[in-house]
Amino acid sequence: MASVNAPRGLQIAKKNGDGSNSTGVRTIDLSNASPLVASALVPSDIFTGDPIAIETAGTIKPCANGVSIKSAGVFQGCSFVNASGEQKFARSITGGVTATDVKIHIASDPAQTFFIQSNIVVTAAEHPTGIAIKNAPWVAGTGSHKTGMSGYTIDGDGNTQAVSNLRVIRRAPWDTGIGTSAGETDAYPWYEVRINTHFDNFTTCTVSAS
Repeated sequence: MASVNAPRGLQIAKKNGDGSNSTGVRTIDLSNASPLVASALVPSDIFTGDPIAIETAGTIKPCANGVSIKSAGVFQGCSFVNASGEQKFARSITGGVTATDVKIHIASDPAQTFFIQSNIVVTAAEHPTGIAIKNAPWVAGTGSHKTGMSGYTIDGDGNTQAVSNLRVIRRAPWDTGIGTSAGETDAYPWYEVRINTHFDNFTTCTVSAS
C-alpha cells in the first residue's frame, strides 16, 4: 500500500471501456526546426508523467493547474541530438535546451487511462461515494531529472461534480489501503483516472439540417 508520498505523475494504465490495451504513443517531430526554434518550442522542463499542452504557437509545456488549458496527452520521454552532436534518449527534457532532431513522445489517446497518486490522506468515507466517483484536479509538482519522473499528483480532497482535469474511475487495483475505526486509509492512495480536459474531447463539427 502507498504509505510514502512518491508521485510519478500520470502512469499509463490501459484504455477506457473495451478498448485494446495499447499505449497509443504519438511522436511530435521537431527535427526540421533550427536549434533556436527547437529550444523556444520547449521552454520548460518536462518529465515523464507530466500532462502537456500544445499552445497556439506550437510551444509544448506542462499543463498548469486549472481547466482552461486543454491537455494534448502525457509526456513519455524524448530523443534529441545535443549541442555536442550526441544522440540522447531521455525520460525528461530541460527547458530551452539547444538541440536538433528533437522528438517528443506523448500518450495522446483521450481514451487512455492512467494511475496517479493522491497528494494527501484520503479517508475510507470517501470510498466509494466520494473521490472514487467524481472529478478531481491534478496538482502540478516538480519532477526529477535524476529519475526523469513527474511530480504531478491528484488533489485528494478536491473531488467535485463540476468539470475538472481528471475523472476518477476507481482505486488502483494493486493499491490496497486499510480502513481503520477512524476511517483512514493509507496516506497516499493511487487512483485510475482518465483526462477529462483532453483537447480531443473538445471538437467542433457541423450538423446536417436534412
